[in-house]
Amino acid sequence: MDRIVIDVEPATASKWFTTSAKLRSEIGKYVNDQVAAIIDKKEDTDIFQFLKELRLEMKEKGLTQEILDDMLKDE
Repeated sequence: MDRIVIDVEPATASKWFTTSAKLRSEIGKYVNDQVAAIIDKKEDTDIFQFLKELRLEMKEKGLTQEILDDMLKDE
């Protein structure tokens, strides 16, 4: 597997470094899939529209900010 670097807010980075390796792995797989999906779409794809659709899909599936925050907490 290749490694890439992305910029995130300092608070997100802090949470990342304090979370379990298992959760980091799960998040990494999710991010990989999302990045691949974005890149696979043509460059003329509106990224903001894609993210809106993704947010709506996650909301419909019951993923809330509280659940995301809980996932990033120390185990």
